[in-house]
Parts: sequence; structure tokens; C-alpha cells
Amino acid sequence: MRRSAFVTSAAASLLLFTVSAFSQSQQDLIQGSANTDNVVNYGMSYSQHRYSTLTQINKGNAKRLVPVWSVSLESELGEQAQPMVYDGVMYVANSKFTVAIEAATGKVLWRTPVNFDPASTRVVC
Repeated sequence: MRRSAFVTSAAASLLLFTVSAFSQSQQDLIQGSANTDNVVNYGMSYSQHRYSTLTQINKGNAKRLVPVWSVSLESELGEQAQPMVYDGVMYVANSKFTVAIEAATGKVLWRTPVNFDPASTRVVC
């Protein structure tokens, strides 16, 4: 094998390993709300039932909740989708940006612009 082909093959293998090591599995997607550490489906499951089995927040203590961090998502149109959470990172998408936020601290890890065609509808739910 030529050196350049070997390097290319090694790089492709490393990329494949890295992507698969940090992405949700098919089982994560099927489990949906059964795994409350990772919210990887809109509506908490493929069935869109929007139900969580968590019990720490209830009618008796909800009024005592206080914010621990906030972050501007820089969208004058508001947020239009449920955030996804995987491995401690919250992913939020709106009509202007996709943002990765450290869920425990609110630290913005990265922000990338969404480049819609200017003729497309910008408000989609």
C-alpha cells in the first residue's frame, strides 16, 4: 500500500471511529424517554408522547425552581424546537444558529450559522 493511500485510509478509519464513539446509537433512539440523561428524540420518543418518568420536579416543588444559567440564542424569532441533550451537551437549533451548550453550566461550546436560502420560510414549527 502506498504511503498516501495508507494515510488516507487511517484518517478515514479514525474519523469513522470518532463519529461513532460520540453519536447516539439506534438503541438510544428507540429507548427515547426511558433514558432521561439523553434526550435524543423530539417528543421524548418515536411515539411523540412527551412524557418523562422523572419525579424530582412535581406540583409540590415546581414553584421553588430558580434559573441557574441563561444564554442568548440570538434569534429575534424565538425558539421553535425542543432542544436535544446527549452526553451532557444540549443542542439547540433555531432559524439563525445551531448551538451546543454545556448543560450543567450554560457554557456555549460552539455556535454555527444556519444558512437557509433567503427565499425559504424562516418560521417552521
